[in-house]
Amino acid sequence: MTTITQYFAWFDLFILASIATLVLLSLYGDRTT
Repeated sequence: MTTITQYFAWFDLFILASIATLVLLSLYGDRTT
């Protein structure tokens, strides 16, 4: 069970990181333009 929870946590972290990078990229794009 511990492995499943760890995998889920890692997956959630990856999703959050991707969303954060997308938001930062969009913000930087708006600033440049």
